Parts: sequence; structure tokens; C-alpha cells
Amino acid sequence: MSMFSSFWLFKQISGMQVGPTRSELVFFLRQYEYELMRTAVQYAEAYPEARYESSRDSFDRWFNILWSRLDSIESGKLGVDAVNDGFDMEQLQTAIMHIDGVLYGLDTPTAAEFGEVRAIFQQLIEASHQYQQDRDFLNREVALTRQMKSFESYRNSLVLSVIALILGLVVAVYLYRNNKRLLDMQVSLEERVEQRTHELMLSNINLKSEIKERYKVEEQLRNSQMIAEEAKERVEYQANFDSLTKLANRNLFEDRFSQAIARARRDDSKVALLFLDLDRFKHINDTLGHSVGDELLQEASSRILDVLRESDTASRFGGDEFSVVLPDVKDSLVIEHIVGRILDRLSMPYRLEGNDAFVSASIGVTIFPDDGDSTGTLLRKADSAMYKAKERGRNNFQFFTPQMDVEAHDRRKLEAALYDALEHNEFMLNYQPVFNPHTDRMVGAEALIRWYDHENGFVTPDVFIPLAEEIGLIVPIGEWVLREACKQAVSWKEDSGLPLHLAVNMSYRQFQKQNVAAMVADVLADTGLEPERLVLEITEGLMMADDQGIHDQLEDIRKQGVSLAIDDFGTGYSSLSYLKKFPINILKIDRSFIKDLTVDPDDDELVKGILSMAQSLKLQVVAEGVESQQQEEFLVSNQCLFTQGYYYSRPLSQPDFERFLKQSVERYRSV
Repeated sequence: MSMFSSFWLFKQISGMQVGPTRSELVFFLRQYEYELMRTAVQYAEAYPEARYESSRDSFDRWFNILWSRLDSIESGKLGVDAVNDGFDMEQLQTAIMHIDGVLYGLDTPTAAEFGEVRAIFQQLIEASHQYQQDRDFLNREVALTRQMKSFESYRNSLVLSVIALILGLVVAVYLYRNNKRLLDMQVSLEERVEQRTHELMLSNINLKSEIKERYKVEEQLRNSQMIAEEAKERVEYQANFDSLTKLANRNLFEDRFSQAIARARRDDSKVALLFLDLDRFKHINDTLGHSVGDELLQEASSRILDVLRESDTASRFGGDEFSVVLPDVKDSLVIEHIVGRILDRLSMPYRLEGNDAFVSASIGVTIFPDDGDSTGTLLRKADSAMYKAKERGRNNFQFFTPQMDVEAHDRRKLEAALYDALEHNEFMLNYQPVFNPHTDRMVGAEALIRWYDHENGFVTPDVFIPLAEEIGLIVPIGEWVLREACKQAVSWKEDSGLPLHLAVNMSYRQFQKQNVAAMVADVLADTGLEPERLVLEITEGLMMADDQGIHDQLEDIRKQGVSLAIDDFGTGYSSLSYLKKFPINILKIDRSFIKDLTVDPDDDELVKGILSMAQSLKLQVVAEGVESQQQEEFLVSNQCLFTQGYYYSRPLSQPDFERFLKQSVERYRSV
């Protein structure tokens, strides 16, 4: 009964709401009234005298809208509802047609007809307004009637709810008493079941104990067997596979390579051996950490496997060195195709722990039986071919040639000679003056290392410096250069009285292998050179490493008063963010941009841009490679502070530089 009364009350309240059709009708007729009033206003402005130039066009537009409203009332559902609800459709239609005949007929309307039209509009507006007032009053009466019915229904529903509550309480008391009796019966049954269960448990304890013991013995036997099998598999895996990359290790590689050679001898086919080394892997390892380096090796191994055929074998020898065996090779084009795919895959970007890393590979290729018939020989020759690929720009491959053996032999000799040169102090320093072109005075010099080998003659720095970095000799060589140059700078000041600045090049490897800041402090203390007279030149690649340890060293160097310069600026990857982040105060524009000054407009604009940027960042600029007066004049006109190049002097040995310095001092004094 309560549910029924609630339903009836809901129905009554729902009936009080105005339906959407009624709301739409009201809105429809109010739109009609608004359009009627707007048309009447526009008529008053347009006839009989047009108030504005566009008054009659506006009236025509609103009168057409009124025609459209008449059509919608005649044909639309809302129009039919309005007519059924008492709207005088015939009056509206007659009035509109009469107005249309007066204003748009063949005869010119008279003043009386204009007044008649105005009266018709007023009648239509009053009729529409009266219609809507009647409808609104009727809606209020209906709503009040429904509200009274709803209040009566609410009172009835309340009485029924009280009756239902009393009946519910009676039923609840009855159910509670029955439920208590059922609970008492349940407790009694549970006690009997528990007692019986306890008896069964006691009777089965011995049986369970025996079963557990038997299971335990069987489980121990199975575990022992599994452990023995896993240990055997682990030993076999460790003996044949690399733990990091899951590739074959050197043992398994040699076994499969030997098998491939044996099959090639039987089938009169060939076997290709690829020796692969990742380019710039050490840089990634040093700057991003060993965990990222390990992840890169795993990803590189996966990419190599994706390219190879099912019969091929890929192995890791250690570090970033890999080898690949390609058996049953019929055509060298197959080798080139596979190697090309390996290079393409390995050069794609690596996403490692939120960092984008870019590496490539250099690959050396040897072929059995063309290049040798033993594993050791083919590996050695593949290694030589790989180094040749690195020398030719990296990210490429080279087939072994006999000339590579000769070059590898020469490299080993040069490496041994480099050790001897360091031990017997065979290096020397040349000095190239640095000028202030605005005053035409020498302000400093750059120290440049030179090496004369008794067997090979003069060896250029671009040959032996990379080798020294690779074999770890750059640290003692770099310290020797810095110490020797500082000694000379102190001597020059004593002899000439000029506090020349001294620029010394520093290798990226020095910052990785030692604390350069501490080494510089020791050298300055030992030689007595003022820190503000020393300039350390670093490369753009050092800043690209974005290593916090290197950054801290550079900060310590600047705190000592030593200046820092970026050498060969513009040839690397420097950005403004790095220039702001690192404590740099000097830029050295590379000679490649100075060479075509006043000849190539692009170089002119580029150098102007560098000079302007340096001025904005309050950095000093040294232009390298100045070889003509026109170049000097261009740099002076664009506010370049310092210049260096063959126009002033070539790099000079220590005695020659001292004579040059003496002549410069005499010239200054004469002036």
C-alpha cells in the first residue's frame, strides 16, 4: 500500500510539470510576437517616408520573416497546436495578405492606406499579446488544481506509511523470536559436528604424518635432480654465452667458426668473418654511466641478431667488440648487404633511461680462404680492417687488404715509438703569437706540441695525439706540455717585461682520467706563473659530454683565475645553453671560417654573428687562421679583440719565438 501511494504521489507531481511540447509552443508564439513587433517598428521607419536609406530593405526582410512564420503556423506541428489552442489563424492570414497587397500592389498606397496598415499591425500585436495572457492564466489555474491534488495524495500516503510501519514492527518481532530458536538449534548442531570432526582428525594424524614424510623424501629427490640439471645447464651456458648480451662468447664463436671453415672446405664455399666495434661507446659509458652502457650493449646485440640469418653466429668478445660468422657465402654482395643492414640498424637512436644516445659501428671483414685459413689470422686481419673503417670516418665497413697489414704494423711501431718519446723526452713545443689587431701588439702565444721521431721524422699532432689518447699517454704528455709552457711564459716575462698570456690545449681524456684542476694548481705553484696569464683551450665535445665531474673541474679552474677558451668554435655542436652553463670566457673562431672571409658572404655573416653573440655574452674572441690584411681589417671593423695566424707568424720554435718576442719589444719601444 505504501509503494502504491508513493507511485500515485509521484504521478501527481509529475503531472504538475509543464511538458516540453507546451514550452516549445510558448516559445514559438513569443518568437512570432517578437517578429510581429519588429516588423511594425521597421514599417514605421520605412513608410510613408523612409527614415534611413536602408529602412525599406530592413522592413522587407522582417516582412518576409513574418510570411515565413505564417507558413510555419499553417504547416508545422506547433502551428496546428496553437490553432487548436485558440489562436486566430484566419485573422493573421487575412491581415498579412492585405498588407502585402497594399504595399506591394500595382497602385501607390494612399495616406489612409498607410494608416490602415499601421492599425492592422497594432491589432495583430494586441491579439497575440491577449492570446498569450489567456494561455498563461489558464496554465496557472491548471497548476494550482494539480498542486491541491498532490497535497491530498501526500496526506493519504503518510497515513498508509504509518500503517505499514506498524505492520512491519509486528512482523519483525515475530521473525526475531523464530530466528533466536533457529540459532539455538544451530549452535547445538555445530557442537556435535565439531566433536565428530575432532575425532576424525585424531584418527587421521598418523596417516597424514606418514604421507608427508613420503612426499618430503620424493620432493628432496626431485629438487636434487633439478639443481644438478640447472647447474649443468648454467655451467654450459656460462662456458658458451655472454652473460650480458646472451650472444655467443669467444669459446662458442671459435667452435662454430671452426665448424663453418670445415664445411666450407668440404663444399668449396667461403666463410666471412665480421669484426665490429661500436663508435663512441666509451663516451656514452663515461658520460651516462655503466648501467646505460650495458643497456646499450644489450640493445645493439638484439639489433645485430635481428639482421642475421638463422645460420649466422653473433658473439661478443668483451667491451663493445663483436664478431659475426657468415657461413656458406657464395657472393660478396651477400656480405655487403648484411653488413649494410647491420650499420643501418646500429646507427638508429637508442632511448636509454630517458636519454637519447647515438652510436654507430665500424666493421672489418675477412673471408676464408682468401685472407687466411686459421681463426687467429682471420681475426687479426678483421681487426686491422675495422681500424681502417674507423680511420675513414666510422659508421662504415672495410674488406681486408694486404696494405692493412702494413699499416697495422706501422701503427704498432708508432705506438712503441710514442712510449719511447715520452720516456726520453723527445717532444718539443712551438709557439704561435696572438695579436691585438687594434693596437698591433702581441698579447700572448699558443703552445703547440711537436714530435720528431728519429725513424719516422716529424709526426704531426693529428696523428700521434689521437693515438696517445687511445693508449692512455695523453695524461703525462698533457701535463708535460702545460708545465713546460708555463716555465717558458715565466721566463719571457723576466726577459721582456711583457706579461704575455699563454694558451695550452687540453684533451677531453685528461678531464676523464685525472683531476685537471688540481694538476693546474700544482703546475702554477711550481712554475710561479700568474693564473690570469694562463688560458686552457678545450673542445666543444667536452661541453657536450654534460658530465658533472668535468663541469666541477672547469669551475675549480676558473676559481683559480685561469681563463677557459673553446678551441675551433663553430665546428662542433656548441649551443648557447652550454656557453651559459660552463664557465667559458674566450671563443676561438676556427680557421675554416676565417679562410674565405671577404670572399664568401656566408662566412662573413657567420663570423659577424659569432662576434655579435660573443659581445652579448661578454666573451672575448680570438680569430684563428688570419692570413691577409683584408681578413684583419674585416675582423677589426667587427670588434674582434684578438687574432692569430700566418699573417703575423707561423708557429715558432722556442729560440725563434724568443727572437720574435725581442724584435716585437724593440718595435714597441721605438714607437
